[in-house]
Amino acid sequence: MSKPEQRVHFCTILLTLMLVALLTTLPEKARAAAGQQMPPMPVETLEVRVATAEQKITAVGSLQSNESVILSPEIAGRVTKIGFVEGEEISADKLLIQLDDAVLKAQLDQAQANLTLHEADYLRTEALLKDHAISQQERDTSYARWILDKASVKLAEAQWRKTRIRAPFSGTLGLRQVSPGDYVQPGKPLVNLEDTRTLKVEFSIPEKYSASIAKGQNFALQSAAFAGRDFNGTIYAINPLVDATSRSLVVRGRLDNNNGLLRPGQFANLQLTIEARENALFIPEQAVIPQPQTNLVFKVVDGKAQMVPVQLGQRRKGWVEVVTGLVAGDVVVTGGHQKIGPGSPVQSIPADPTLFAKI
Repeated sequence: MSKPEQRVHFCTILLTLMLVALLTTLPEKARAAAGQQMPPMPVETLEVRVATAEQKITAVGSLQSNESVILSPEIAGRVTKIGFVEGEEISADKLLIQLDDAVLKAQLDQAQANLTLHEADYLRTEALLKDHAISQQERDTSYARWILDKASVKLAEAQWRKTRIRAPFSGTLGLRQVSPGDYVQPGKPLVNLEDTRTLKVEFSIPEKYSASIAKGQNFALQSAAFAGRDFNGTIYAINPLVDATSRSLVVRGRLDNNNGLLRPGQFANLQLTIEARENALFIPEQAVIPQPQTNLVFKVVDGKAQMVPVQLGQRRKGWVEVVTGLVAGDVVVTGGHQKIGPGSPVQSIPADPTLFAKI
């Protein structure tokens, strides 16, 4: 580099340093005046929403059939007939399984024959007694034999009916555990029957909420099998005894399942509303500026950003309740906080309402 070029380069550096020094020594008021002349900063805003604030509690539970039974025989016998298809929907009293009834049917026929014979004997003794042809004792003996035979017929018939296993209620059959020809003992599981048109759900809640739960109260249920979908049910029973170990209260509810979407045994999440407050104030969560000791919000007043402390309440799907610090009609900044400060002039741009969940 030549000497003239060196002189020019040195002068340029010297002028730059002088300009920096001059700017850094400007009075504070001059710099504030320069800031006031800046144009308003565009920020996204939204008006405080008014809605009902609901206090909810959550619980987990397990779905159960409205009625559930595992059918089994009361007597031993060989399976001669299976009158259903696995997974079939059936009506009450349908014949499902028949056991070999040859011996019991013969005993029933014998009892009925004896009843017919002794009934005729009794009628004859009644006629003979009127004619004083027999004694009262003979007539009473004949009558007792007839009554005893009637009881024998009922007993034989009851034993014979146990060879027919019928559905105690309408529902859907499960998977059978026997085949034709199997010899089964009393109590052997044959097939399960489930009434799933209505489902029950059992869940526990902490004892501190026991005064807020009552029969007839509604709840919303969610299942992992149907993410994002709510199923509505109603509480129908509350255990009066608080569990001493967990300090919780067991509650049962019912929900309609005519569409057959839910199944017994599924895990479920539940939400119960225990309190509702009208005319509560809500703002989007992104409008809140968390601080160690408080929460702050930028409120737009006369075209300027005003920072105000707020007390928050419950949260709900992207919204948060404001208990104190704002009133209905206030406009808060939801986007662009990093570009403004207290007292900054702002240009309010309404936020797109479709970006926020419904309260």
